[in-house]
Amino acid sequence: MKPFSELSAEELAMENLFIRWVRFPDDPPIRSFWENWILKYPAQKDTVAKARELVLIASDWRPDALSGQDVNSIWGRIMSSLDIMGDRDGRKNAQDRPASGLSAGNIVLILMSVTFLLFIFYVILGNN
Repeated sequence: MKPFSELSAEELAMENLFIRWVRFPDDPPIRSFWENWILKYPAQKDTVAKARELVLIASDWRPDALSGQDVNSIWGRIMSSLDIMGDRDGRKNAQDRPASGLSAGNIVLILMSVTFLLFIFYVILGNN
């Protein structure tokens, strides 16, 4: 691992100790470490400022609500995948299919679809 003084702003912004300092500036040992580090490496002030900005932007990131068109498009792809899997299962022998008529792949896809829809509702309701 390279020393902090040799890292780019992007690399520094991915360091846990740096992220903790930016997100929790009142933590005395971490604050002391970075304040002393900046005094020792004053040429890195711009890099630290850029890295700090990157961490703050990433910390404030929230997924935007998907539009109705996006949701419909994704749901259409899920349904299309289910149809394709159903066609593929229909070509297998009846004895190869589970008694319920659903293959393990279909069950997984259905669970993923439900999870996706719950996520969409969370994002939409969470932004209101």
